[in-house]
Amino acid sequence: MSAVVERTATQEDDGQDKRGAAVIPTVSRPYKSLAVRLATISRAMVIMAVIAVLGASYLARDILAPVVFSLLLALLLSPLVLMLQRTRMPRALASGLVVLFLVFMAVGAIIALAQPARDWVTKGPSAIHSVQDRIREIRTTLLQATKATQSIESLTQSGDDANQVVVKDSPTMLTGILSNTPRVLEAVAAVILLVFFFLSSGDNFLRRLVEIAPGMSEKRVVVSIARDIQREMSRYLLTITMINFGLGCATAIAMVALQVPNAILWGAMAFLLNFAPYIGAAITGLVLGVVGFATFNAVGHAFLVPGVFFLLAFIEGQLVTPTVIGRRLSLNPVVVFVWLLLWGWLWGILGVLLAGPLLACFRIVCQHTEALRPIYVLIGEARLDDEA
Repeated sequence: MSAVVERTATQEDDGQDKRGAAVIPTVSRPYKSLAVRLATISRAMVIMAVIAVLGASYLARDILAPVVFSLLLALLLSPLVLMLQRTRMPRALASGLVVLFLVFMAVGAIIALAQPARDWVTKGPSAIHSVQDRIREIRTTLLQATKATQSIESLTQSGDDANQVVVKDSPTMLTGILSNTPRVLEAVAAVILLVFFFLSSGDNFLRRLVEIAPGMSEKRVVVSIARDIQREMSRYLLTITMINFGLGCATAIAMVALQVPNAILWGAMAFLLNFAPYIGAAITGLVLGVVGFATFNAVGHAFLVPGVFFLLAFIEGQLVTPTVIGRRLSLNPVVVFVWLLLWGWLWGILGVLLAGPLLACFRIVCQHTEALRPIYVLIGEARLDDEA
């Protein structure tokens, strides 16, 4: 009997020792694996790199913004340079001709639109004043139906105060535009020179990347990725530019049909602002609403001016662009809006206009870089299995 008790006690002690041995390693394992620690360090370095890039973009915006704008223009114009090169023309000469063509087109557009734009800027406060009067009349009519006389008087008084503020602020706005003209001219000259240098340099930067690649297989990978990125970015920028140009032409034709003065000016505005997704169309529609109320007495005709444009913008955004570009290059609207806010804060109006092309180009880079593939999926609407 005592032997049985001793064996039972020994077995219980052995079980406790085994349970203790099983528990101790689990509790006393404070260190993470090397892969987890390296992943944590890499994420921290990525976050620090992003913060550093954003800080440098903000502090050096006067230099980086023209450089990025020039690079995008060079990618947009590179197919024209390649077409001229096929005729045995030297690349430097082809680049110079393309840049001169761009300058002549820009100068011609400015000359054609300068006077209408100056007229509208001059009479902008009075146009806003008339729009406020029209809106106040409509509001007064609606409030009279409910016999809210006191509310009508307070709204009328606030509207008069708002009109006085707009009229007082308008000379300051014009003075600010005139005072910034020398800086704008300097930036334009820098952009023209940078576009020429980017176009004429050709594949020199790509050759440098190939030279620093360690092996032949790495050199082939660098060349393949660089070629694909350059081709797809040029194609995307050219496609978006043509779509926006089509929207601008349609807007100008619609304004002519609605008998809106300076229709070409509003078409050009729609073309330029549509490079900023969502926000550009909203600003264009708001401006056309002011133009409609300032031009026409009939309320229906005034509302028809921005309404037609919003219809055209809806067709472009929901039908034309997804059909032409496809799902593979479509962008997440939430990411686009946050991206617009970010670059608008960093670079102002130019940042808002460049945000859409920059995001699309960044997504193309992420698509061809294995380490950035999760970001490619995050900022777009396509899945990884859609790439086949």
